[in-house]
Amino acid sequence: MNRLLMFAILFSLCFPVMGQTFVIITMNAEIDALHSNQVKMLYRGRISNINGLPIRLMDLPRESDYRKHFYQQLLNKTPNQMAAIWARQSFSGNAVAPIEIKDESQTVIVNWLRNNANGIAYVPEHLLPEDAYVIYKLTE
Repeated sequence: MNRLLMFAILFSLCFPVMGQTFVIITMNAEIDALHSNQVKMLYRGRISNINGLPIRLMDLPRESDYRKHFYQQLLNKTPNQMAAIWARQSFSGNAVAPIEIKDESQTVIVNWLRNNANGIAYVPEHLLPEDAYVIYKLTE
């Protein structure tokens, strides 16, 4: 029993991002809460408007573990698979790929959202800014 408990503790320390709750947020109160299928379509580049508003997506840095786990949880895709999806969508002119920020700090995320009126971002729940509107919650 003690070995099992010790293994569980060590496992959780090695993989702190697994089981992470993510929230999809915006600073624009005009953007309504989204359904699961809308979020999936947004992040696959299948839709780019919500309530008639052109949406701009933010992406965490390429090397971010949060980015990797977000796409795995939402779409069951790796970052490389997502890059291929966005390359196809961008090349065909169907969608504009998310803007990749340089740092996953709350300050950078908030600044990006404030500078993009219809911007939408995903963040781990613990990085949720106080003044942001949560439009979807993704749990594992």
